[in-house]
Amino acid sequence: MIYLISGGSGSGKSKFAEDEALKYNGRKLYIATMENKSISAKERILKHRKMRQGKDFEILEKEKFFNNLDLSEYEIVLLECLPNLTANHIYSGGNINLLYDDINFLMMAAENLIIVTNDISSCAINYSDEVYKYIKILNQLVCSIAEQADKVIEVTAGIPIYHKGEK
Repeated sequence: MIYLISGGSGSGKSKFAEDEALKYNGRKLYIATMENKSISAKERILKHRKMRQGKDFEILEKEKFFNNLDLSEYEIVLLECLPNLTANHIYSGGNINLLYDDINFLMMAAENLIIVTNDISSCAINYSDEVYKYIKILNQLVCSIAEQADKVIEVTAGIPIYHKGEK
């Protein structure tokens, strides 16, 4: 089962994704992809660590390059989050092909996979050409994942809206 869970910043998508993962029995792997390179990143990482505290997750903080992971022992894998992974590949020593390799590997190797993504393209802000390039890459990846996903869920104010698959 592949889930794609999206939503804006502060929408409750991460909590929803964690709650979905916790419905599974067996080992649960949480892959956190945020690079720990700024004060705001450190604050978000701490916030997410607190959110996961006491939950039944094994945590792997890994920014990219997943193809050597053994996922065979995990019933569910949660990837948090696709925009970070995309940025890590584009701006920190990866590339688009390696980004797709990471996603394809997870989709093939994980028995059940939850991918969390942000809806960052709905803002009415003028971005630089570089940011538009990033948004285009991310949106193409999201569309590709959505085509293959069993469930596509948008979370708004903590409320899930199912665009594909049933509740």
